[in-house]
Amino acid sequence: MSGFSAQWLALREPIDHKARSEEILAGVAGWYARDDELKITDIGSGTGSTLRALKPVMHQKLCWHLVDHDDALLEVAKQEAQGDQVDFSLADLSKSLDAIFTHQPDLITTSAFLDLVSEGWLKKMVAEITARKIPFYAALTYDGRAGCDPELGTDKDILKAFNAHQATDKGFGQAMGPDAANTAILLFEEAGYQVNVATSDWVGNPNHKAFQKMLLQGWCEAATEIEPSKKTEFNEWLLERMNLIENANASLFVGHKDIFAVPL
Repeated sequence: MSGFSAQWLALREPIDHKARSEEILAGVAGWYARDDELKITDIGSGTGSTLRALKPVMHQKLCWHLVDHDDALLEVAKQEAQGDQVDFSLADLSKSLDAIFTHQPDLITTSAFLDLVSEGWLKKMVAEITARKIPFYAALTYDGRAGCDPELGTDKDILKAFNAHQATDKGFGQAMGPDAANTAILLFEEAGYQVNVATSDWVGNPNHKAFQKMLLQGWCEAATEIEPSKKTEFNEWLLERMNLIENANASLFVGHKDIFAVPL
């Protein structure tokens, strides 16, 4: 399901946590303020970053259920979650949504996941969640905005090709990519939910050299898959970017949205 390495997830986790909207986190905490215990299912959980992001803002006893299709990431999550009450499920949600609901969650969460799925898959998931009137917190959904400083002439071509790659099949059918957040908002609103939305942009500065390098390497690889005739141009762009990063002369941002959808 995830297709991400534990190394990459660990590298970006501090960026993830800083990017998360404090307004949305406060909304999640406020919604459950009167509850003493909370059952949370996190889908596409990876190594458990959502668990670690929510723990500091929730006062309840938290009973987690982490669901992912990558057993290596779940093994890391098991090590990281020692001392917490957590169950783990290895499940392919592209084939069945059952694992989402087995633990009868009070809250369903996900992070950096919705942009990987198809509109058809998302419609099915939203229908199942709203039929059960379960709140839904989705953080860090890519929205198509991104940029580097200083700007280079090839930036626009790279980003255009990268966004096209984001809309290719990631295992759930044609991915929504940058359209995912707005599609999710509309689907929940059509189902009678109230949806709170805020931006949650990654910001990489000269102190985040390894993060910037790995991210831009991924951009270049994805863009080259879409525009193979521009491989040389894109590699030259990457080399220039790497030099700027190494010399502490570069920063970047990647646009995301956080949403918290609740039944009215």
